[in-house]
Amino acid sequence: MTTIFSGSASRIRTIYAFSLLVALLWPTPSPAGGRPAGGPQPAAAPFFPLEIGWTTELAAPAATRPAFDDEQAYVPLRDGTLAAIRLHDGSVAWNIEQATALPPAADGGTVVVAEGSAVTALQAATGARLWSLDLGAAVSTAPLRGAGWLIVGLEGGDLVALEAASGRELWRRALGGPLRIPPTFGGRRLFVPIDDGRLAALDLLTGGLLWEQPLTGHPRKVLPLDAVFVGTTGNYLYRLSLSSGRVDWRWRTGGDVVGAPVVDEERIYFASLDNMLWALDRGSGVQRWRRVLTRRPQAVPGLLGRLLLVSGVSEEVRTFDRETGEPSSALTAPAELGAPPYVAPSLASAGLRMVVLAADGRLIGMRRPVPPPAVSLVEPPPPLRPVPYRVLSSRPIEIAPLTAAPAVRPGRMPAR
Repeated sequence: MTTIFSGSASRIRTIYAFSLLVALLWPTPSPAGGRPAGGPQPAAAPFFPLEIGWTTELAAPAATRPAFDDEQAYVPLRDGTLAAIRLHDGSVAWNIEQATALPPAADGGTVVVAEGSAVTALQAATGARLWSLDLGAAVSTAPLRGAGWLIVGLEGGDLVALEAASGRELWRRALGGPLRIPPTFGGRRLFVPIDDGRLAALDLLTGGLLWEQPLTGHPRKVLPLDAVFVGTTGNYLYRLSLSSGRVDWRWRTGGDVVGAPVVDEERIYFASLDNMLWALDRGSGVQRWRRVLTRRPQAVPGLLGRLLLVSGVSEEVRTFDRETGEPSSALTAPAELGAPPYVAPSLASAGLRMVVLAADGRLIGMRRPVPPPAVSLVEPPPPLRPVPYRVLSSRPIEIAPLTAAPAVRPGRMPAR
């Protein structure tokens, strides 16, 4: 009996030791997103440094923000002209007389500008006028162009939808309040910030009102996704129901929210005029992190993979790790910025990473630094030697035929 019990105990100890070894060696599954559980996360790859690829001296400083498509930048100038700059080399494609105080819109091979009560469509390749339409009241919002639609707001509070190809008016909706911020497409909906503190959702096809939600302060540009995210000058960021406009949550800041926020799968990021950069949980609105900015922000954070790009009223552009909020890298632009830097995947086809508009009237294309040519240190190149059969001379050179050298007797020098 004792022998049997002793053998069983031995087997139990063996099985326990083997189970413990398997538990230690078996790989632990990673959480969602493929990141290893626990421990420090790897730092995001830096976006900077960059170097100047080209610089274009504009005829005058910019009047407002430029518009971009895949091939060109369209810059309204203070001298009443509109300049088109090629992105691949910075050359001027065309420059025409076309004043505007509102940012243009570029899409589908056309550029749309608004000045006074007129909206004008230009051919992107040449600047030739395609059509122009007087709307009867001054245009008060930058044109919104996309998917065949062109949307503009008027000083009297009307929102007008046009057919982008022809300029034909499709519908007009009176909203009863000043319009300053451009609306935003959201599927078949159109989200319109009204400067009296309301946010309206319209049916894009008809202009019919779907819902309206009062907010604290003037609403900024809207980000519609699975919900509606919008900041206000009342120091709040809101998450609203997409279908009804109901407030899901709101977050209090210490200053006006700057522009529209940006999001990833987990968080929402935005800047406020109390010099703060925020990251909140996209679903619940719980704060994940916040960082103090050293410059007053003027641009919405831009997402560059795992990095957030933030610019301010200065020459400095900074990036932050969106997982932790830690500063990643910085760039000092050649001059104070006249508009937020432009970063888009389409710039790669032009060999660029960023386009910067300087306040002094320069447009600058930034690219990755070009490394010096690689030199092998294992097998150094041979020393430079003159080619033996090439002799530089201004006159012919006579070469005497080779003759046998005279014999030299011991103790005597050859005769000269």
